[in-house]
Parts: sequence; structure tokens; C-alpha cells
Amino acid sequence: MIVCEITTYKSVPQGEIRSRHLQFIRKYGDQGRVLMAGRFADSKGAMILWNTDTLEEARRIAGEDPYVQQNMISYELREWPLIFNYMVEPPLRP
Repeated sequence: MIVCEITTYKSVPQGEIRSRHLQFIRKYGDQGRVLMAGRFADSKGAMILWNTDTLEEARRIAGEDPYVQQNMISYELREWPLIFNYMVEPPLRP
């Protein structure tokens, strides 16, 4: 299941907290749980595409994020039933 996390920064994270957040993302990326992640160009928030078995698993993992634990962001998790994926060869189809 793909879960889309949309975040809004309460303040733009920098320094040590950002480093801890990036380590968190890399940890789950290495496990195949993060498909894509990045800050929006306007630096007002970010998006993470989670690859989890359930929405509850995505909630649990998101709760481990240093940004969440330090109350630096607001965020929403939404299931995303993928219909088209042109990022792989050949494209995945439902």
C-alpha cells in the first residue's frame, strides 16, 4: 500500500533536527518503506511516499519522525491507490 504524507512546517527545520530527520528517512528508505521524499520548492512543507502494509503502520512510522516528536510539522496521511506508475519499466498497471 502506498501512503502519501503531506506535511506543513511550523518553522523550516534546520541543523541537528534536520539531520536526525534525514537519518530517519534514510533508515526507512533502506528498508524499502520510503519510495520518495522531499521538501517542496517553497520550503513550506514536504511530501513522503510510504510503502507500508497498512495505514496504521504508516501512522506508527510517521510518529517516529523527529519533526513529529518535536511538534515542528503538521501532517496528513492518505492512502493512495496507484493507478499509473511510469517510473518503472514497463509501467505498472492495475
